[in-house]
Amino acid sequence: MRDLIRNAMAMLRSGRLVALHLVGNAVLLIAAVLWLLIGEAHVTQLVFAVAAGLAILFLLLWLHSGTFAYSANPQPENFRAAFKPSFLRMLWLLLGSAILFWLMWHVSGWKDQEWQIGGYLYAKAPAALHPTRGVAVYYTWVDRAINFIFWYLTPGLLLPLIASRLLGAPILSWLKTLIQWRYWLSLAITTIVGVWCSELLLFWMPGKKLGAQTASLGLRVAAAYVLATAAWLATVGLLSYFVRRGSEKVGGKASS
Repeated sequence: MRDLIRNAMAMLRSGRLVALHLVGNAVLLIAAVLWLLIGEAHVTQLVFAVAAGLAILFLLLWLHSGTFAYSANPQPENFRAAFKPSFLRMLWLLLGSAILFWLMWHVSGWKDQEWQIGGYLYAKAPAALHPTRGVAVYYTWVDRAINFIFWYLTPGLLLPLIASRLLGAPILSWLKTLIQWRYWLSLAITTIVGVWCSELLLFWMPGKKLGAQTASLGLRVAAAYVLATAAWLATVGLLSYFVRRGSEKVGGKASS
C-alpha cells in the first residue's frame, strides 16, 4: 500500500505536471468553447474549423497520453521523454476514450427513465420495503445507483484497459487489476475527491445574500477545478501502479 501511495503522490509532487494540467486543460476547454462559435457559412471557415478541431484533439491526446507514460516512472528526469508525442499511444487513448465515453453516455441516458424505474421498483417491492416517505425514496436510490455506475463502475472497468494499452502492458494486467480490492478502494477515494467533493464546492452557497454567493463562485470553481485535476493525476498514478504490478505477475508466470 505504501508503494501505491508513493506512486500516486509522485504525480502530484511534479510541479511541471500539475501546472501543465491546470493550464493545459483550461486552455483546451476555452479553445473547445471558441471552436463551437466558428461559423460554417464559407469554405474557409469550414476548413479552419476542421483544422482547429484536429489541433485541439491532438493536444488533448498528447497531454493525457504523455501523463500515462510519465506515470510509469514519475521522476523529473523522465518528464521530457514521457511527453514526446507517440501516435500509437494517442491512438490507443482515442479508441479507449471513445468506448468509455460511449458507455457513459448510454448510462447517463438512464436518468431520463429513473422515475419510471423507481416507480416500477416501488410497485413490485413488498409492502414491508415501502419507505414512510413514499416512492420518492426509490427515485433517490435509483439516481444514486446511476451516478455510481456512471462515475465509478464504468470508468473503473475501462480505465485499467486503457492504461494497459498506453503502458504497453499485457492485456491480462487489466484483468489482474480488476480483481484487486485495493484498486477499487483507491479509485473510490479519488472518485469521492474528484467528483463528490468538487460538486459540493460548486453547489455550496456560502452566505445568505446573492452578492456573497456570487463573489465566492470564482473561488469555488477554481478550488473544484484543482481538486478534480489532483484526483485525476492521482488516479493515473494508481492505474499505472496496478497495471504494472499485474504485468509483472503475468510476466513472472510466463517465465516460470
